[in-house]
Amino acid sequence: MTQMPPPPLSKPQPIKWFPDRKPSSQQAFETFQKLDNVTLLAQADLLLLIAQILAPPSTEIQSVLEQEMTDIPELFKHSGLPEQENIATVFQDIRQQAQTLNLDIWVAEYNRLFEGNVACPINESGFIRRDKGAILADIAGFYRAFGFELSNEASEKADHLIVELEFMAMLLVLLAQVSDEEIKRTTHDALGAFSFDHLGEWLPAFCERLPVITTLPIYQQIAALLHQTWTGILAINHLPIPENIENLPEEEMGTPYECDMVER
Repeated sequence: MTQMPPPPLSKPQPIKWFPDRKPSSQQAFETFQKLDNVTLLAQADLLLLIAQILAPPSTEIQSVLEQEMTDIPELFKHSGLPEQENIATVFQDIRQQAQTLNLDIWVAEYNRLFEGNVACPINESGFIRRDKGAILADIAGFYRAFGFELSNEASEKADHLIVELEFMAMLLVLLAQVSDEEIKRTTHDALGAFSFDHLGEWLPAFCERLPVITTLPIYQQIAALLHQTWTGILAINHLPIPENIENLPEEEMGTPYECDMVER
């Protein structure tokens, strides 16, 4: 879906920091540096696994989920995420659902939720009622700074949830592979800024609304797996954690979300 570049030989382009977006503190960065590189790679693999599950249902995805994944327990263990047993249980629930779910029913529900006259947009600019041009331009700036490009075969747009998760996974891989401290600090700051300014703006609400809207338990479980993994990665890597959107003052919040605003 995307083309992930090799570790940068030169420094990534500097991130433009807006007034409400600040680099992580030196203390947070120093604490993050104590993480094992295997932990970062395991977290990246988990995000890519979730991105794969969120793709349009197919026999290939169903086959993957039907297989007994003997390395999954090790993946959860190495991820360092809190509540690993709970996350593993949710993933097993997803596997069990996939084994018994009729593919046509799964495809129909995916299309109802995310395609056409969507019940719940799965891309950022479709989910948030704001300046979509500014959102897409800022996302493009992040991707450009790290050489992250959509492949020619990709059907998703730059702000699709799958693509945003893949970009976050790529930054985790880069953090595990680069040794230059300045590049690592820039990458860590970019990871924090992207997860806060973009995924943080809509992923929590998306994960809250999807279980209410869907008719299939598998999407309820996918929403739980996504939210627990994402929030765990923020905590482990000492990244800024967005406030609960429901706690924002009403005058600031307005009506930014389109999810569940169409007839079901």
